[in-house]
Amino acid sequence: MGGYGSGRRSSWGGKTTTESQRRIDIRWMKRQGYLRAGTMGNLIWSNRGEQTGLITYSMVEEGMVLNYRYRINGGEWQPVEQSIIFDRTPCNYGGHRTWFRCPRCGKRVALLYGAGKLFLCRHCYDLAYGSQQETMSDRLMRKQRKIRERLGADMDLFIPIWQKPKGMHWKTFGRLRQEENRTNYRMNVIMGKRLGIYFDG
Repeated sequence: MGGYGSGRRSSWGGKTTTESQRRIDIRWMKRQGYLRAGTMGNLIWSNRGEQTGLITYSMVEEGMVLNYRYRINGGEWQPVEQSIIFDRTPCNYGGHRTWFRCPRCGKRVALLYGAGKLFLCRHCYDLAYGSQQETMSDRLMRKQRKIRERLGADMDLFIPIWQKPKGMHWKTFGRLRQEENRTNYRMNVIMGKRLGIYFDG
């Protein structure tokens, strides 16, 4: 069974991205009811149905304690116990919002990333958002695929979209299909210019 630290990393332009890292989202944990003192359980990461990481958490009054294993470059697994402090800020309409305090810099954050031995904020690990590293053609391609996913269409960008999803209004379908076509045209123009090909229209 794989433990924490056994996953792959990816990057854009040589800089590691937040999307490539295992992360802990305190907002998600709150929605699941995991933040109550005394709560214990596991956080599990998976990729295509295969488990890629597991940590055990236990909630205490002021925060939580994580227990997991970590290794560097295929070396021996080492046990790690990490304490993370919570912070709370009042909401405008009553109640409060819970945050992590980054164990290294103390910054108030909603997400901590496992890019090294400890879970820290993205600033401490110098992580970039994938969208910050994308080229214009990358963004257009991502937008196309997002539209295609909403329409239940094939992810092959060269296959035209003809079938309307069940329950979707024709007006919405037409708008989304036109938006996908415009995005595809813009991407083709950019790629064409790189190859010395120019489009009219």
